[in-house]
Amino acid sequence: MYTSAASLVRSADKIASPPKVFNKVNEIVNDPDSTTEDIARVIAEDAGITLRLLRVVNSAFFGYNQKVDSLDQAVMALGTSQVRDLVLATTVADSFDGLPPDLINMELFWQHSLACGVAARSLARVRKEMNLEPFFLGGMLHDVGRLVMFSKMPEQSRAIVVRCQQSNEMMHQVEREVFGFDHAEVGGCLLSNWGLPPQLEEAVASHHRPQLAVRNPMLASVVHIADVIVNAVQMGRSGTPVVPRLFPHAWSRYGMAASVLPQVINEMEMQYRSFIRALEAKATEK
Repeated sequence: MYTSAASLVRSADKIASPPKVFNKVNEIVNDPDSTTEDIARVIAEDAGITLRLLRVVNSAFFGYNQKVDSLDQAVMALGTSQVRDLVLATTVADSFDGLPPDLINMELFWQHSLACGVAARSLARVRKEMNLEPFFLGGMLHDVGRLVMFSKMPEQSRAIVVRCQQSNEMMHQVEREVFGFDHAEVGGCLLSNWGLPPQLEEAVASHHRPQLAVRNPMLASVVHIADVIVNAVQMGRSGTPVVPRLFPHAWSRYGMAASVLPQVINEMEMQYRSFIRALEAKATEK
């Protein structure tokens, strides 16, 4: 048994390191002497990622009026940080191949994750946040710790899944009871290992307890709200059988009227479908 979320992540071997292409792109983004051409050149080494990235950039998710035909144009249009985040969002699934299908339906899990990312981005856009990508990435990665737990502790995790299905308990609460930590904390430790920004790590680690966030309480609150919305409308499935409770603290922090929700949900569904079509390029890239 692992004594902490950090010790679990450290034991996770390949998973404890970020996807290779993301790692290379992240190093270039953090190099003040690098250029957009350097980033495009690294991404171009993987034809599948290149195809997926261009399709996402040209989808309704971003809504550009002119078609983006090259990686150089994509990096110029989006900026280096957004491109880096999209590379991670479109490759992170590759790190978790081979999980037991009777434990988790990976297709439904990633549908839930993507929907949460799109919902968080829509919530932030309605609030007129200037930088939307941390919200998208926080939503996209909020449950990634669950995959680490399924990978390293499949039998214990299976017992928790069965218990929650029978009792309608919240999975993160049972995880803390059994292990002393939950999948949110594991996800935060994983993102820390991957070298992602501390506020993103915090948003993932506190998405079930957003009142604990201090670095960027707004980001954590929006990811929490997005998770509740996506579970409520049943887009994909992350494994929990019940809709998480919405913390009033998070909605108060968000600061918008409930009347924005229909707009957010409509936008989320449209952009989700657009992003899914773009990611389906993965199936035809070989």
